[in-house]
Amino acid sequence: MQKLFLSLVILFVLEILLLIKIGGYIGGLNVIFLMFAMMVIGAVIIKRCFKSVMAQMQQGVVDIKIIFLPLAGFLFFFPGFISDILALLLLLPFVQSKCAKVYSSKSGSGTSFAFKSSNSEGFSDVFSKGRTIDGTATVVQDDNEELNHNTIEGSASNSDDSDSKNS
Repeated sequence: MQKLFLSLVILFVLEILLLIKIGGYIGGLNVIFLMFAMMVIGAVIIKRCFKSVMAQMQQGVVDIKIIFLPLAGFLFFFPGFISDILALLLLLPFVQSKCAKVYSSKSGSGTSFAFKSSNSEGFSDVFSKGRTIDGTATVVQDDNEELNHNTIEGSASNSDDSDSKNS
């Protein structure tokens, strides 16, 4: 965990230094425009990948390679040129295959995730099965308030009697 944090801090410092250096060559406004354009590209990639991941999850299997596309979108969204270069690399199919092989060899699993469910239809609507009863309800006013009042007093007096008997 400390190595990850240290790596992110180093990446952040390098990104800032590179932004300043490139800004000196092409101008600050051009760097800001490029960063904004890369953020938009990252947001579009993340949005499209979300739809395809959800479609694969509904089928029950997610290919590990599809996980690298949202990661590339996140790296595009992260401001800086180093992260943008890493994102471009992650968009290449042979880099995705290589990363998937490295991940699967370290994790000891294949290159896809499987979702098991007791429901054979996958993620279906649980309320679509069963019987539906349609009806209407009406509120009925009770005209005999004395009966309700006596019942309440009677139950209260019974509890008072039982308390006095226990004492």
